[in-house]
Amino acid sequence: MFHPNYPVAQLHPAPYNPRFLDDEAFEALKRSIQVLGMIKPIIVADTGTIVAGHQRTRALLATGKTTTPAFVLAHLNKQDEMKFNQLHNGTDLDTGDEHVTVPPSDVLGYVDVAPHCVTGNLRAAGAPLRHTICGLLTMYGPWGGMVATQSGMCLSGAQYALSCKLVNLPIRVYYVADQDAMRVRAIFGKQYGTFCYDNLPKTTYAQTFAQMYRVRKDKHGTPRGVRAPNYEKIYIPNFRDGERILDFGCGQGDYVRMLQERGVRIWGVEFFYRIGTHLNTEAVHKMIDSLIATLDAEGRFDTVICEFVLNSTDSLEAERSVMTCLNAFCKPGGRIYASGRTLESVEGTLQVTGATQENLVFLDHHGYTARLLKGQWFYQKYHSRKMRLDLAQTYISPDAHTTNAPRAKGTFLLAGTKHREMPRDQVHRALAFEFNLMWPGGQSVNRHEAIIAAYDRALDREATAAAATAQEGPECSTTTTR
Repeated sequence: MFHPNYPVAQLHPAPYNPRFLDDEAFEALKRSIQVLGMIKPIIVADTGTIVAGHQRTRALLATGKTTTPAFVLAHLNKQDEMKFNQLHNGTDLDTGDEHVTVPPSDVLGYVDVAPHCVTGNLRAAGAPLRHTICGLLTMYGPWGGMVATQSGMCLSGAQYALSCKLVNLPIRVYYVADQDAMRVRAIFGKQYGTFCYDNLPKTTYAQTFAQMYRVRKDKHGTPRGVRAPNYEKIYIPNFRDGERILDFGCGQGDYVRMLQERGVRIWGVEFFYRIGTHLNTEAVHKMIDSLIATLDAEGRFDTVICEFVLNSTDSLEAERSVMTCLNAFCKPGGRIYASGRTLESVEGTLQVTGATQENLVFLDHHGYTARLLKGQWFYQKYHSRKMRLDLAQTYISPDAHTTNAPRAKGTFLLAGTKHREMPRDQVHRALAFEFNLMWPGGQSVNRHEAIIAAYDRALDREATAAAATAQEGPECSTTTTR
């Protein structure tokens, strides 16, 4: 239901707000409200919680206003709340080829326009966006709007208008004077802040649901799951006889088990190994016990693999810790592989024009997006080429490279021979982070002290062996002269 003058005093913010405005952006937003008013309604749950429009409500109050236009929606679930928030905050979602017009108006301000009176290009780019908007319109009814000149030209909200037309719902249009069109376009063309997920809860164990089951067999011996192109095309063909391999973040461990059965000397570690939807903490401890035992027996690994963990980190600290661990567990001159998802794979999502299964993502400046899954915040990171190259050259070697992963659209692979050693104190911090990740119910992995000690023992043995070799020196021969 639309309320043209909802009392701001009756509103309270949601516990999340993924939009960050610096002081300059906030002042610009405040000026735009002083010039145009609140021509974009906020979205409010029937509990009085602001679902979308936190920063504009704050800016409105700073202008001295006490009421705001608002759509009040009933029976919202948390997943849809976040969708509304992200769609509402995506200030540049119109793609420019919608060509939306509405009938001219004799009055300024809000007017409801029937869907059959809206014209536009229903084959415009932005099909994933319209798909999402239509789903929310079907569940909750009208919740947004568009801005148009008195003569009927759309200035903002074209994708929302096309979506309303598709589901046959009226469009709430805010008409402005024709002579104000340029100023309105300029105001809507500005970026008022950026997405920022830093303050959202981080229940890292929720990231386990990004993992896929692979190469598994059912009770009849029939293969199920999916093949991993990196394993099939890159890792396995390049394994060397007798080498020791670590899969760090091995997911459900399918490839590790399969290769162990073939006699490959491979170990796996997964902190969120699960049976169905429940974590199998006993199996996690057994994997860590085996890792410590082989570090003590034979030292660090010849090859370290990290399959699609980088895209499932939930913070920059987690990403740095993962890469530091890969470096730490690999012996000098060994090989490191790490894969993830490319930023390029989602940058073109809004350009899709037809039916699609693409999901919308709203990225912060670090490449992260967030959504609610099974009641927990779930994060994905998309790496630009520069991000990928920086990781490879910082944590592997200056000549490490990044390529698109084979037969896996939208993914990348970092690869190289390790020629960099991370400082021991940095490794200790990373091991403490990774090997003490939180589990549900207030528990944690709590194996950080043991793995740090095992790592130190391995390094000390390497140093002792190197010193002994240096003392022996090169073999030499002597000739006695009489």
